[in-house]
Amino acid sequence: MACALSTAPAAKSFNLDIINGSSCQLSIPTTSTGVRPKASGFRNESTSSSNFVICSFQRSSATGDYVYVGLVGYSLDGGSHDVACTAVAGSSPALHYSTKTASMWDTTEIPFVWSAEDFGGTGGAAIGGSMYFSVTCSLPPQTAISYIQAQS
Repeated sequence: MACALSTAPAAKSFNLDIINGSSCQLSIPTTSTGVRPKASGFRNESTSSSNFVICSFQRSSATGDYVYVGLVGYSLDGGSHDVACTAVAGSSPALHYSTKTASMWDTTEIPFVWSAEDFGGTGGAAIGGSMYFSVTCSLPPQTAISYIQAQS
């Protein structure tokens, strides 16, 4: 009688979701031709106007809430630009907000990172309600969102 041996698949310690910045969209529709999604991310190529941009996550309930979410941006012209972004976790009426500002000072990618502590939770814990998560940024001229990543 033959005995079959099988091995269990390795346990996965975490799940990392990465979404290209080109999946973001204008929060307030406009005819501005300087703001556009490209392969290199969502870019504000304008030299004069800021625009509100919203980036959301499409995710499965199988992986649970996120432990952290990061949005990565950069300067298109190499100049210094302050970018303000507000993350929202949860669904109405239980929405939780956290706003951060980062300076994009050159073409190097600069991260914004949100964790449970930013929403009143405990460090290292999952962000409550983050199965429904979005980030809205006021994207100044000559800045871009490269990508968004989240770990559950």
